[in-house]
Amino acid sequence: MRGRNQRKIIVATTIGTAIIWGVSASNLTGFTAAVSGGYTVTGEDLSKSAEKEEIRDGNGEIKSVYIYSGKKELSLKCFPSGSSASATSLPGVGDIVTVTSGDGDVSGNWICDSASKARKSDGIVEFDISLINYDGITE
Repeated sequence: MRGRNQRKIIVATTIGTAIIWGVSASNLTGFTAAVSGGYTVTGEDLSKSAEKEEIRDGNGEIKSVYIYSGKKELSLKCFPSGSSASATSLPGVGDIVTVTSGDGDVSGNWICDSASKARKSDGIVEFDISLINYDGITE
């Protein structure tokens, strides 16, 4: 029998296939309104794309493919949080945003493509930030 102040400790067990949960981005800095440590990222979508040109022979068969102008696009959903939180700490279009992340595809400098915020009387302020990173442009 446990005493009044004792609690049972439950240890999680994985059975089957391990699944990765959560987001990797942990901080946003670099732009004028940035508040270091003032963001909690709740969603993260990354895509990679490039232009391509297919070269065909006289029979219409593809014989060569040129892939160029690669880019990555990152969409972040977050909210201001912590002691330095600010409801006005959105990047401007064209600002450089430095994303801190444990994921090498996400971590680094990005160009802000668009940013929006949503407020409501019974909820938190939410930011949607769209970032882009071109393979041919180094910051």
